[in-house]
Amino acid sequence: MRHFNLFFLFSLFNIAINVSNTYRILGVFPFGSRSHNNVFESITKALARHGHQVDVISHYDLKTPIKNYTRIISLEGIFKKISNSWDANQAKQVANTEIVDLIVRDCGNKLCDLLGLKGIEKFLKNLPNDPAYDLVITEAAAENCFFGLGFALKVPVVGISTLLQFSWFDESIGNPIAPGLAVSLYMENAEISTFWDRLRNTFLTQFARLKFYQLTEKYQTEAMRKHLTPEIPNIREIERNVSLIFVNTYQSLFGIRPNTPALIPIGGIQVEQNDEKISSELKNWMDESKEGVVFFTLGSMVIVESLMKDKIFSLYASFAKISPVRVLMKIKDRSKLPPGLPDNVLPMPWIPQIPVLRHKNTRIFITHCGLNSINEAMYFGVPMIGIPLFGDQMMNINLLMSKNLAVKLNYEQMTEKHLDEALNKLLYDPKYEQAAKRASRLFRDRQMSATETAIFWIEYIIRNGADSLKSPAIDLYWHQLELLDVYGILILATLVIIYVSFLILKISFHMLKYIFSLRFRFHKKKD
Repeated sequence: MRHFNLFFLFSLFNIAINVSNTYRILGVFPFGSRSHNNVFESITKALARHGHQVDVISHYDLKTPIKNYTRIISLEGIFKKISNSWDANQAKQVANTEIVDLIVRDCGNKLCDLLGLKGIEKFLKNLPNDPAYDLVITEAAAENCFFGLGFALKVPVVGISTLLQFSWFDESIGNPIAPGLAVSLYMENAEISTFWDRLRNTFLTQFARLKFYQLTEKYQTEAMRKHLTPEIPNIREIERNVSLIFVNTYQSLFGIRPNTPALIPIGGIQVEQNDEKISSELKNWMDESKEGVVFFTLGSMVIVESLMKDKIFSLYASFAKISPVRVLMKIKDRSKLPPGLPDNVLPMPWIPQIPVLRHKNTRIFITHCGLNSINEAMYFGVPMIGIPLFGDQMMNINLLMSKNLAVKLNYEQMTEKHLDEALNKLLYDPKYEQAAKRASRLFRDRQMSATETAIFWIEYIIRNGADSLKSPAIDLYWHQLELLDVYGILILATLVIIYVSFLILKISFHMLKYIFSLRFRFHKKKD
């Protein structure tokens, strides 16, 4: 009986600790992209599974409900869905759009108007107190007005970037921008290697940052003051109150950068949290594909069957040549494909990407080079053929090529010959498979998994306060961060010392000259 009482007390003690260490977290994800949501959902699901109460405002609900996770407001249907909605022409139009304009247009100002939705307004007027929220998580892209929810709720804010590490993030958390190392949005280079690269990258990095500020400052500040509270500071000040930002990258691909602790890479987290299964029919087809499978998809947005017919016929011809290697294609509407589909090709309207990339028989991934896709392919060591269409995809493919992880196909110039060459390289040149396996090993080899990392730092911020990772760099002007004032004083002091030394030497020279002239005159008179 005594042992039972001790066990009972110990159990109660553990329960008390667990209860005291659970938090209530609000996730707000206004952008309606399925691929972006995969990353957001991975973090919120992980937090819920860890025992925290997670309330979400989102376009998407969980396919399988889990404990502690509630979508409190649905944004579904507010905007036109962008999943499986773009044809090749739309992708080309987007590719021709200036990239900061594109980011602010699609992931920025217009999303701030969602703060005025009746459901959100009602929610903000009747915030729960049983318990109250401890933290807000939202996207870090261009809709930074949602960072203002932290000010309104008086809680810390954590941002999640499903894209790259933008320069305006760096400034908001006091992170070194480092244009000598980190490639700008506008640079397609895989790395910075020459003086001219550094000069161009410095200009483009600052241009992107200043253009983003110019496009967002007035609109987003007014949206926050209209929908949240008139007392809220300027959007630039709100950005500086963000506690930390998670970035959907990892150093093994994007290289070493000088980062503060408030910039945390979690690339691959969606793989760790994925619980999708492939159907028994697809599993049997994959298992039977002993010579391997080529998996072809252009992501969650672009419809493959919308490609120009000559491109599709080139695909047909190349895929037929590699038989008995099989090809799995994501095709939204098979009836829109032209006739002639080879027997070794299986088209499907929906394919769970992660389980397919995980399968042992998957040998090549043909992709648009979106960040989620390349993270997932790297995680499982699958070499890629990249067909970049817009945005960061151009830079991503060049980075992959520099590491022998991919071969590039230019969509405009994609012919049967180019496809044949790309497929043959990846199927028969072992350097690509070897590079992919090494990349997988480096991508996974971490002190903590991406999931454990995200949970730890979110709990850390809640435990220790919004400013616990704040860099003193936030309070310095750019010229102070770059030490221009220090170098200026040192240069000025050096010039003063040189000038004074020159004056002393000049005076000394004249004095010596005068003394020698006096001595000469004295000796002359004596003679």
